[in-house]
Amino acid sequence: MILESARKLQPHLVMLRREFHRRPDISGHEAGTAERIRKELEKIGGYELHTGIGGCGIIASLRGAKPGKTVALRADMDALQVTEETGLSFGSEVPGVMHACGHDNHITMLLGAARLLAERKEQLAGSVRLIFQPSEELAPHGGSRDMIAGGAMEGVDAVFGMHVWPELPLGCIGVKAGPMMAASDHFTVKIKGCLSHAARPNEGVDALVAGSQFVTAVQTIVSRNADPMKSMVITIGKFEAGTRYNIVAGECVLEGTCRTFAADMRELAEKRLNEILQGVCLLSGCTGMLDYEKGYMAVINDPSMAEYMKKTASELFGPEKTVSVEPAMTAEDFSFYLAEKPGAFAWIGTTGDGENAWPLHSSRYCPNEEVLWRGAALLTGLVMNFEEEKKNREK
Repeated sequence: MILESARKLQPHLVMLRREFHRRPDISGHEAGTAERIRKELEKIGGYELHTGIGGCGIIASLRGAKPGKTVALRADMDALQVTEETGLSFGSEVPGVMHACGHDNHITMLLGAARLLAERKEQLAGSVRLIFQPSEELAPHGGSRDMIAGGAMEGVDAVFGMHVWPELPLGCIGVKAGPMMAASDHFTVKIKGCLSHAARPNEGVDALVAGSQFVTAVQTIVSRNADPMKSMVITIGKFEAGTRYNIVAGECVLEGTCRTFAADMRELAEKRLNEILQGVCLLSGCTGMLDYEKGYMAVINDPSMAEYMKKTASELFGPEKTVSVEPAMTAEDFSFYLAEKPGAFAWIGTTGDGENAWPLHSSRYCPNEEVLWRGAALLTGLVMNFEEEKKNREK
């Protein structure tokens, strides 16, 4: 039984997760994490390893004793530049860096699945491809496209991934067909005016005022331009202008993000941001430039793969542990794998009864470690049952 084996593996998984948590690596610098993963995979044995993909990425492949399809499983590896405030005895030993998004759990769960699958090689129909991906947090580029360029999706028939989720109760699996997480774009706006003494503003062109008008006008894109039945979020999180209190600002720089699910909403946001900028500049006498950088695509689950994920979770943990969820406006570069092959992405709950549900990216986020064996079991079940499910669908 997968569940029984996963539970027995829990002490080892806890040890691994705490080791990763103590020694986090930021995006693009995951060499230490990758080396520890490599050692664990070699200890498990049976996997063909390809390292150094996309920087520090690892692809590990295992062929079962029976013929069948190839299923890919992905875990991200990088930590965030956050100073930990959990008070844990195994807290981060790297100043200013923390696994605040829970990727240490993802690595551990996939390594747990690697061991469980290797133990079941004789019963495995087909192959499994394990993807340990760097730089998920390095938006808008991310690491998944580099892994794909390195061959991660070659010969793959389906791909699955999941993310720890504090908003869900411990062990609950949230998955839905279609849109799951939003596309994430980054934009920068530069507005140039003309310096003058603050007492004689008529002799200058105030870029700060123009920037303020831009921020206000942008709010109408969601409220008045976007289809109200299609989700969109535009947030400007950075505003820099001026050099001194008594000088009219000659330059203003703003940065923001746009989150959407539909491609037409994504195009609308870029178009209207530029139109509003040019209108504000015409009104104020400034000049302006918009740099709109498209980042992660929306995570869109294949309906049949999402249903298969629900079924697997229900069979393992009971139907009461598979919950309905609404899409989130947060983003994930797992979307690029789904653009290549059918698959699904799920959230796995990490908050036990009476525990504080600190959010992802919080300096206090600390998921309940009982999630580890559950995640390993689910990933294992998705691979072991895939060939049988495929045959059932074809009947």
